[in-house]
Amino acid sequence: MVKVYVEDGQFKVKGTFDFGYMGVYKDDLISVDCDCSDIRYEWDSVYEMTKESDVTDEDIAAYITGRFNEAEEKIQKNIRMINSDFLYHIYDDMKGCSREFWEREELRVPGFDYDDPDFNFYRIPLGASGYKGYGVGKPNDGSVEKSDFEASLRENAPMFNLDNFIKGIKPESMVLSANYISFQCSDIYNWALICGAYDRIDLRDLSFTDWHNY
Repeated sequence: MVKVYVEDGQFKVKGTFDFGYMGVYKDDLISVDCDCSDIRYEWDSVYEMTKESDVTDEDIAAYITGRFNEAEEKIQKNIRMINSDFLYHIYDDMKGCSREFWEREELRVPGFDYDDPDFNFYRIPLGASGYKGYGVGKPNDGSVEKSDFEASLRENAPMFNLDNFIKGIKPESMVLSANYISFQCSDIYNWALICGAYDRIDLRDLSFTDWHNY
């Protein structure tokens, strides 16, 4: 949970926000997209508050605190889908640039022959069921049926040490706006599997709306 407070006309955040595999964001890694003066006109919900009664910057900070914590609760309630959608985007990017993850010892699986000429991580037939419901604009709030992409990846790609990969994800920044919460993360392996990965999550249905990596 987090608490938003006012300091020198800016909203500051203290606490932690658990974004699943995308990392646990803390204190200065978390911000609000507007300062105290602009938010009164930039956020429709805050503008409506100011029309109904006099509100202080501290009142607005309390409102934003609620927004952050409600968003975290909603994300945690649907964390399986959020995590799988994130992994879907990462795997799709890895296929697109053919990153040789097995060059990093931490991401290898003992006993697997990575020199086998028939080995090709990027031709794994995950099948239509593995991809069902994932991609930009697809809800992650339980409103539509989705496959379990993580389970499909683990089943079809046992040569990829997914657990170590997830442990190596490094949170960089998170921003709350009127209807979205954005994040950016990378990894500790310096192998461009994740390099400033960014997306903006729609708080209404938790869909990924603006994926970028590299």
